[in-house]
Parts: sequence; C-alpha cells; structure tokens
Amino acid sequence: MNFNEMRAVAWNTIVEALGMSVATDATLLIQAKTYTVATLPTASSYPRGIIYVANEAGGAVLAFSDATNWRRVTDRAIVS
Repeated sequence: MNFNEMRAVAWNTIVEALGMSVATDATLLIQAKTYTVATLPTASSYPRGIIYVANEAGGAVLAFSDATNWRRVTDRAIVS
C-alpha cells in the first residue's frame, strides 16, 4: 500500500468515526448527516458539530453547534 492509499484509508476511518460519510473518489468529499428541525440532536451533546438541516425556515442549510444551540452557518441565527 502506498502513502496516498494509506492516507485515504486513515481519512475514511476518521470521517466514519465522526458519523459522516465519504465519497469514494479522490476528492474525499465529506457529507454532513441530515436532520430536520424536529429531529435535531441536542446541541450540547455535539459541541462544534456540523449538520445539514433539510427543512430550516430559510431553506436547507448547514448548521453548527455552539454547545447551546444549532446555528445556521449563513448568518449564525439559531435554527428554527
């Protein structure tokens, strides 16, 4: 196994351990887990976590946990 193959295996292992999925092509695209507003996990359980909220009030958006609330990455407003 060459270095690039080992790096890809290590990256896939880390990303999968974080509950994310990875495309199999060379770009190693990361895909955040999808939630709806009604199914959001508790923000305090995932400090600095990143998720995709499919039905946010302003449209689908990535959100991050500030350890208290899930906030939209677009304007830092609390997901509603």
